[in-house]
Amino acid sequence: MVAMTKKPNNKASFYKSTLIAHVRHYGAVSRTQLGQSTHIRMPVVTALIRELIENGVLVESGRSVAGRGRKQILLSLNGRHGFVVGIEFDLDHMLAVGVDVCGNVVAKQSMPMPALKTNTAIVKALIALTESMIRESGYERSALKGIGIADPGIVDSKAGVSLMCTLMPEWRNVPLRRLVESHFAVPVLLDENTRTKTLCEHRHGAGQGLQHLLLIDVGSGIGCGIIMDGQLYRGHTNMAGELGHVRVVENGPICNCGSSGCLETVASYPAIIRQVIKALQDGTQSMIAELAGHRLEAISMAHVFEAAGHGDKLALGLLDHAIQYLGYAIANAVNLFNPEAVLINAHQAAAEDLIVAPIQQIIDRHTIRLSGKSPEIRVAKIGEEAGAWGAAMLILDQLFASAAGAVGSAIINRRE
Repeated sequence: MVAMTKKPNNKASFYKSTLIAHVRHYGAVSRTQLGQSTHIRMPVVTALIRELIENGVLVESGRSVAGRGRKQILLSLNGRHGFVVGIEFDLDHMLAVGVDVCGNVVAKQSMPMPALKTNTAIVKALIALTESMIRESGYERSALKGIGIADPGIVDSKAGVSLMCTLMPEWRNVPLRRLVESHFAVPVLLDENTRTKTLCEHRHGAGQGLQHLLLIDVGSGIGCGIIMDGQLYRGHTNMAGELGHVRVVENGPICNCGSSGCLETVASYPAIIRQVIKALQDGTQSMIAELAGHRLEAISMAHVFEAAGHGDKLALGLLDHAIQYLGYAIANAVNLFNPEAVLINAHQAAAEDLIVAPIQQIIDRHTIRLSGKSPEIRVAKIGEEAGAWGAAMLILDQLFASAAGAVGSAIINRRE
């Protein structure tokens, strides 16, 4: 990739980077449009575009259809020039996607998490899945430009270190970026999986076109991704969005974070399943037991949602209890951040009817509405690959960053 990982060392490289970043950001554009937008002289634009096409970075992708006069040839990034791998992992599984430099998913693979979740076993599995994705991608290994990793816990994205994960107590202070970079010899980016999902939904899913949104990620834990002014918000110490560790119950259950009464202890999926198991052990009758084959260890949220859909009292009661806590926490977040919409990522097909409508009602009752309308609650659209795809987009953003800055400066100067 031309001038994507370091600052250009001469004027020609700088101009190439500017042209590439402009094409990436704005899509198919003509040579004339590139010259006008970047203030690079047209003879230079023509010569550099010719070189970029010969090197396989750009391709001619049709002709303009709007306006009068001669139709101009349009230029786009060449998706075959290179690719990145995005990978997400959580308590139960790992998922990897291959993404071309245009941002399109070209391959997807998944595997279970190691049964023994030691740091060494997890890192080894991440590397093995990435190797498998490289083979599956259809690209030469030399075309790999970078790797983005979505971690389920709290990370120091600048240092590339996984700091802690309440779901996996041993996963602490792991220098994940260094370990993966040393194996693949390409740039590696590490971020929290709720943030990568939020970015993916913002660019490709239910959050497209919004400048202010929250994504509530409900599953093994409860996270909150924040988009402010069109950008991911991370906070001063990179810990913004830890909604699952907002205290909602005085003297409540002990949380893995060390506190008590956290939202995750009463409204996350593991918390609900624990409550189901306790109720069944205490003699409560429920369809959930039958759906799980009368094996307590086999009970899943799919069983809980299915039973609730059939009117099962235990399932409905526990879900209502959890949704009340979740709804109040989201309402507080809405009052703090004033989003245009709240996206719910609940990982279960049945969750839309059972979770979204009640939360919308709570938001309507408990948020300030000077305009007379509260934020819309939407269901996340992307699906299981959102975290990995978002991580891939973040590493692409990093690779293009210096060139994107050059384009931004050129555009500001043009407007002035």
